[in-house]
Amino acid sequence: MMAHPSGFLALSPRNQRFAVEGVDGFVAYRDHGRHRFAFGGVASREPDVLLRHFVAASEAARRRVVAVQVRAEQVGLFRSAGFCVNQLGSSFSLSLERFSLAGGARMKLRQKVKRARSLGLRVREWHGDLGELESISVAWLQEKGGRQLDFLVGELRPEGRRIFVAEAERPIAFITYVPAPDGWLHDLTRRVPEAPPGAMELCNFMAIERFREEGARWLHFGFTPFVVDEREPQGGSRILGWLIRALHRWGAALYPAQSQTAYKLKWAPEVIEREWVAARPLSARAVFDFLRITRSL
Repeated sequence: MMAHPSGFLALSPRNQRFAVEGVDGFVAYRDHGRHRFAFGGVASREPDVLLRHFVAASEAARRRVVAVQVRAEQVGLFRSAGFCVNQLGSSFSLSLERFSLAGGARMKLRQKVKRARSLGLRVREWHGDLGELESISVAWLQEKGGRQLDFLVGELRPEGRRIFVAEAERPIAFITYVPAPDGWLHDLTRRVPEAPPGAMELCNFMAIERFREEGARWLHFGFTPFVVDEREPQGGSRILGWLIRALHRWGAALYPAQSQTAYKLKWAPEVIEREWVAARPLSARAVFDFLRITRSL
């Protein structure tokens, strides 16, 4: 699981972990409605054995299993276990060894960073009390309608995280980062409504500079649902494939997939990986419950 770019998020205290004595590994999951949502597939050297136990335990609890953020190497595992598997979204990763603001691909990003600096914004790593940052988060949520994204993102907690803050006379924005393979995962982003354009970009750029100095090789931007490659076979259910594509195009009120994607692509990530959803059975209700658990409805 920790090889998964978002693996650290599976260890959230909000999730439960299923394990079997004598079998290596675990499945991180959370119940919602009639479904049991497994995060990131099966973290085990014996994934087929652990998956079989997990499905049996879930069915005994009258829960239908839905695995989200399944990576390509486990698609066959789930299909062989009788799951319907569809593309669900994409994760984005940026190589820090080759990173530079120079060139046309990052021209708009370079302009935003320059503008934020011209306004006198500074960035520092935060080691203080989280109370002031929590007030920024509250203001951000109020601007967004008061609903917090959940399950696919982390929390504002000190354990294992690093926090970089953009500030003028006071903190106005922050980004949290959690450990990920060969680097860090860009997790929560928060800003006050009056934060100027470029505040988040400057904050992340300065964090990247620090991570590069420390020898980190990758910054992972994490997973965005409903971003699929229509040139690739969707697999599984055609109806669900259509629904997932429709949610990307027109479902901003349910999940901000397009705005998230635009921010991540601004950094010109070198690696875009497709991730999958697997379910027994895969249904519109499963997608609806997935939206509810990610939107804390």
